[in-house]
Amino acid sequence: MKTFNKVFGFGFLLLSLWSNTGFARIVYVGDGMETITLSYGGPTIIRFPTTVKTISQASRFVIGPADEEQPNYALISVTPRFSQGEDKVTFIMSDGSIINTKLIVVPKAIPEKTDSFYDLKHKDSLIEKADSDDQTGAHVSELELMKAMIRGDHVTGYQVKKLIRTVDTKVDGISCQLVRVYTGSKFNGYIFKISTAAKDKDFLIDVTKLTLGSPNTAILSQIDEEKISANEKEHGHVFLRIVAKPASVYYNVNLPVAVVKKDKEIEG
Repeated sequence: MKTFNKVFGFGFLLLSLWSNTGFARIVYVGDGMETITLSYGGPTIIRFPTTVKTISQASRFVIGPADEEQPNYALISVTPRFSQGEDKVTFIMSDGSIINTKLIVVPKAIPEKTDSFYDLKHKDSLIEKADSDDQTGAHVSELELMKAMIRGDHVTGYQVKKLIRTVDTKVDGISCQLVRVYTGSKFNGYIFKISTAAKDKDFLIDVTKLTLGSPNTAILSQIDEEKISANEKEHGHVFLRIVAKPASVYYNVNLPVAVVKKDKEIEG
């Protein structure tokens, strides 16, 4: 077992920031492994449902109370010592419960990472949970977010970024770009543009086999058309939309693509 490592205090300013913004990614924890994404180069603050007693397997992180002057061991700062990768850390709570986490460290510039706060809640609290403040976006279900992404609607409590980030499809002749990200406390939403200029073959995408990371963080997926086809006059493209858990990272998308030659199918 490992007790808290020392970490530089963030003082009253940090706690004020938490209180004033009121925006944290909610993660409901249970018996399984929970994934939390950390940005390299700075601390991520995690609020636990009760006081943390001990921590194991945490040597690759600097972990301690967010405010050293007034320590609150239910409000913890976690700073990675490595720039990219993942590690499993177990938190033992004062009530004897155990929270198992997979901490994934990513570059600070990824578009999903709009904040550095996580609020861990027991899954049992979902039964009692009332609708929260509209500003958190917690009232929006995964299906409602998907519908809004299809229509291009504004979603209360979600930040929307338009951008272009290329994703490796691992298939010749087809390209994929992240073009929009919806970020809220409960879900991330992604819109990808998948394109081809190939004239001699089509591409089929089976979204029922799509995954986003391991374990899979995708919840819902939708695509305009299963087949992407180009012709002599224009390139072919479709839009793929994914609603995922807040710990998801866009570049972990795995597209199940089958290649189909014109008028003749080949193995994909």
